[in-house]
Amino acid sequence: MVKKKRTKTLLVFIVCIFLSVMSTFVASYIESDFGKVSVQQVKIPITTNNGISTYVAAKLYLPEGVNSSNPAPAVLLMHGYQNDKDTSAAFAVELARRKIVALSIDEFGHGESPIGMRNRGYDLSKSGPNRFKMFMSFSSLNYHQVDGIIDSSMGGTAAFRWLQSREYVLADKVAITGHSMGTWSAYTVAAENPEHAAIVIQCGEVEGPVRDTGGNVTFRNVLLLQAKYDEFDYFRDYELTTENLNESELRYKTFSGQDAPVEWNKTYGSFTDGTARRMEFLNTVHRGVTHSKAGISTAMEWFTTALGVEPNIPPSDLVYMARELLMGFALLAAVISLLPLCSFLLTIKFFAPVAQPLPDRYTASKKSWHRMAIASILLSAIFYPFVTQLGHGLFPYPDSLFQTLMAGGLILWLDLLFVIAFFMFYRWYKKGEGKQLGVTLYDLGLSFDRDKTVIDWKIVGKTTLMAAIMFVLLYALTTIGYHFFNTDLRFIWPFLRPFTTGRFLQFLLYLPFFLLFFLFNGGVRLFGQMRLKEYECPAKTQLVWWLKNVYVMLGGLVIVSLFEYVPFILGYGTGWALTGLSIFDGPFMSALVLIFPQFFVLFFVATYFYRKTGKVYLGSLITAIVVSWVACGGSAYF
Repeated sequence: MVKKKRTKTLLVFIVCIFLSVMSTFVASYIESDFGKVSVQQVKIPITTNNGISTYVAAKLYLPEGVNSSNPAPAVLLMHGYQNDKDTSAAFAVELARRKIVALSIDEFGHGESPIGMRNRGYDLSKSGPNRFKMFMSFSSLNYHQVDGIIDSSMGGTAAFRWLQSREYVLADKVAITGHSMGTWSAYTVAAENPEHAAIVIQCGEVEGPVRDTGGNVTFRNVLLLQAKYDEFDYFRDYELTTENLNESELRYKTFSGQDAPVEWNKTYGSFTDGTARRMEFLNTVHRGVTHSKAGISTAMEWFTTALGVEPNIPPSDLVYMARELLMGFALLAAVISLLPLCSFLLTIKFFAPVAQPLPDRYTASKKSWHRMAIASILLSAIFYPFVTQLGHGLFPYPDSLFQTLMAGGLILWLDLLFVIAFFMFYRWYKKGEGKQLGVTLYDLGLSFDRDKTVIDWKIVGKTTLMAAIMFVLLYALTTIGYHFFNTDLRFIWPFLRPFTTGRFLQFLLYLPFFLLFFLFNGGVRLFGQMRLKEYECPAKTQLVWWLKNVYVMLGGLVIVSLFEYVPFILGYGTGWALTGLSIFDGPFMSALVLIFPQFFVLFFVATYFYRKTGKVYLGSLITAIVVSWVACGGSAYF
């Protein structure tokens, strides 16, 4: 019986791995336009403005037939905050399909960049921690001559000039695009390289005038992609809504060079003299612009026109989303493979003791469960906007030690929730309902003895080894994808990607802080104190427990999302802007699109692991490892 079960779980595991690898392979094939585009990882040498010799990590897309004898136009692509060069893949894939060379880079502090964001510099006149001064200086660019700004192109100018110098590139036909943070980099590159051919600004501020006092065009042929529901107020000119921005003087006169309000989705000026201007209104959120079908289609038409390319495919012929969906499926299949891997390992004699029976003496009453669930949800909702922002920029972390910016906000929020939950639990356990019912640490999924507290460190060690094996598996799949197929495990945004040495050390630093929360709030409290009844059917138990766990762990963030976006969708502006606190409209609102799928999938895995082991350790370890990996592996670092 054990042998049959082992064979079955091993087969399911192999199928999951096969599906993950094959999806990555097919996605890579689409990215190369089915073999018609050479996709290469490159390192561009750079000596920074403060004298540091290093490199810019980049990804080069070279269309078939483009060489020194047949050079082509090119586009430099720069991503937004908390992203990397592969977030630009949608644009790069479509450009390369149209015989345009594409170069997407990791800007300072992102992806594989060996140099932190501090090398961008920051306005020395501002106050607060240096990382906070940097955030407050994002719109201060090199050509503004602000004291303290080092390189607001974040490596972009060096990459532009490297691209321009390639023998297979037409030096007078190099364009630029950037998203969000990358729009400021794009403007910097354009100002420092006035021979650029065109710019596509994805969710950025407007710059102008069209011509300077000497009559020279400042920025050539600029397309602005405007998200209807942009969470960042400075990308909507500090207005509550975006629909009427085309009627503001800043937009129609300064940016477009017109004397009266302009229309959305209409081109003004001339490509010939570089004065072409257009604002495209896109029905999406800030992060969605990088993969908006309407936005990319318009950008393709803009680039081909400005660069004088006559592609044999229309602007609306797009394949990028197939790649993204395949990569998302590869990521999901890789994570789901942990389930059969767990079952398989538990059939091996060495790991068999990890499979303990589920505690069966205590289940929370419906009244108690709902009371605890509501408390968890409300605390999460109340603290998320404020505490994440505090940890992001103002909390006094030592900058030389805690360098991963978003992770700083997340651990402060999660560990504050841990501290509050721990004291609530302690009262419940020592003086409240838990004591009255005689709940023990065994009932809470911690102890290995039904009658007394016993932590079997040998079994805990084997559990930790199982978690390490699972981590190594995911890391191996990510590394194989990156080195053989030029992409990591992601869906649009960075999720699981190979570590640099510095990022791995950051991962180890932040992991204990994530583990505190997931071991207690996502373990002892969720599976122990809030223990749910089992059903006759294991599948039903898994489904019901998972959905209720997701309700507890994500309910507060659902409230935050509704508060932020429902007024916006109704046409009034974001929830925080309406309260006069638009500072909370920042990166942690847009980051919810990354947190939701993580928790949704990981708590399915954690629920399964708890049911299989009867303890909270394995699920908490894996959840903490993956969340810390996502937070430190690809996020911005200072």
